Amino acid sequence: MNNRGFTLTEVLVVIALIGILSAIATFGFSRYTTKSKIESQTKLLYGDLMEYRIKSLYEKKKWRVKISAASYGIYSTSNTTVAPVKTVTLKNSVVFNNSTDIVFDSQGMANVSGKSVCVSNANEAAVDSVVISETRVQIGKRMEGESCVDSKIVAK
Repeated sequence: MNNRGFTLTEVLVVIALIGILSAIATFGFSRYTTKSKIESQTKLLYGDLMEYRIKSLYEKKKWRVKISAASYGIYSTSNTTVAPVKTVTLKNSVVFNNSTDIVFDSQGMANVSGKSVCVSNANEAAVDSVVISETRVQIGKRMEGESCVDSKIVAK
């Protein structure tokens, strides 16, 4: 007799293997999306800082960036009681080592030196920090287990 098909044992083994592989893929995908969100947020902050630094240089006007743990606002005047030009809500909270205000003067120079803004929790992202000095803004990765200071961030 020529029976074609699979036995119940073979089908159960295949279903178990598919379940195990999908569990591993789900775990890896969630790690990947978390890492991607942190990198995206860091690059957005970096891009905004660079944009308004250059705007201050070309428009010969001061721009102020006020950073908090959950958001940052960009102001076209020194007065931060008015509505900001742009507000960005951060999905991952940040920590910083210096004052929360960054002012770019009419020459594109920042009023701070060695200010760092880092994602507050440990992560596997390639970049998770922004370092602002008087003359430049850099993106980087904070060393594992270190505090958010510019000397503990590796520039990328």
